[in-house]
Amino acid sequence: MTKRCSTCGKFAKEFAEFPCPECGKQLVRCYHCREIRNKYSCECGFEGP
Repeated sequence: MTKRCSTCGKFAKEFAEFPCPECGKQLVRCYHCREIRNKYSCECGFEGP
C-alpha cells in the first residue's frame, strides 16, 4: 500500500500517518521527509516540524 506524503506530495510505501493536533485530519509523511525534518502543514493552518 502506498500513500501520498502531505509534505512533498510523492507516493511512498514507508510512511507515518497521524492526526493533525489542531483539527484531527489524517496527515501522511514519507520516511524521507521525516528523516530530514521537512516541515508539514495541514489545511487548517497548523504547521509542524
